[in-house]
Amino acid sequence: MIDPVIDIVHFLASRKCSGRRTGTPGSAAAREYIIDNMIRAGIHPFAGINGYVHPFGGLPENARGSNIIGFIPGRGELAERFILVDAHYDHLGKYKTGLRYYPGADDNAAAVAAVLHASRIFIETESGTTHARRSILVTCFDAEEPPYFNSEHMGVAHFCKDFPGIIQHVDLAIILDLLAHRMGEGRVPEKFQEIFFVIGAEKSGVGPVLDEMQYAVKNLSPLRIGAHAIPPSGDYVPLQQYQLPYLFMTAGKFNDYHSCYDTAEKLDYPKLEGISNYLAYLLAVLAAADPKVFRYDRLGEDDLATLRTLQLIFDRMDDDEHIPKNQSAVDYIQKRFIRGDVDTVSKLENIRDFLKQGLQKCKKKGSLDHNERSRINYLIEVISRYMH
Repeated sequence: MIDPVIDIVHFLASRKCSGRRTGTPGSAAAREYIIDNMIRAGIHPFAGINGYVHPFGGLPENARGSNIIGFIPGRGELAERFILVDAHYDHLGKYKTGLRYYPGADDNAAAVAAVLHASRIFIETESGTTHARRSILVTCFDAEEPPYFNSEHMGVAHFCKDFPGIIQHVDLAIILDLLAHRMGEGRVPEKFQEIFFVIGAEKSGVGPVLDEMQYAVKNLSPLRIGAHAIPPSGDYVPLQQYQLPYLFMTAGKFNDYHSCYDTAEKLDYPKLEGISNYLAYLLAVLAAADPKVFRYDRLGEDDLATLRTLQLIFDRMDDDEHIPKNQSAVDYIQKRFIRGDVDTVSKLENIRDFLKQGLQKCKKKGSLDHNERSRINYLIEVISRYMH
């Protein structure tokens, strides 16, 4: 039996791993620990490499990276197709002075724990079934953090380059990053703690599947947002050049992001358990899904799903006890986070009116125009400031 999620996070965020910087002893310690848990979960090594490790070089300062790749075999006519599920395991290493280091508990030890536990649950629940299903690639890619971020040096880019035949058989990649931090440090309503975002469904064809699963796990709120509404980030970015459908799951950046204070004791472990269960259920559904479900549409957009998510978030703000009784959540947001930005306020007019009109337009015409979409981007930035 693999370690509990809380133990996995605490080990990966410990001094033993010292920030898990690519090519360091701390990275090697983390890698050995993750592989040990893969073995105990019943995840097989990936064929074509030595054990679970896919080494690669060519990094700045002659560093060498090591991807971790596991495999859960499929069955029947779908066995040669793959779902890839990933959480990068590297982080920033030691602090520039003293004995301090960057723990990287939420970035990205928590997601590693979720992937391992979701894989274990999937294996256990699928063991007694006989239907055809896809194989699962369970990956913890290296070299996601700076100085490799969004470059050809990323571990996921090396995987794609070294295994082009496998990439051609991947129907969907699911990437997890920044999932388990407490939002607002107690300053926002409790219902906000349930939220995480699922990005990219409009480019992958699985939006309807996600909509059916919105209430699959109690006290958990997976909310869809269009990929165009956030800056490109994470292991999914290199996959786009291969026209590979993807989902990116995240709760967004937070106050302790990339600092020495991203520590294990601050995380929401019931939420992390819930995300593990959700991911296991999603894998089970997608592994057996009709091939027609999966497609890659580079220009795919779903403003309607994004607007519905924004509307739900503003509805939950109404329960915020920090908002004065004589103010609505919209008035509070505009006064606190958009104060002095007269041009933006005039463009947004009233937030709720904008959302209502936008929803009506999307239902009628299918999408917003460029100017209206820029307002969505700004609203997401404002909400992020409120939540974190």
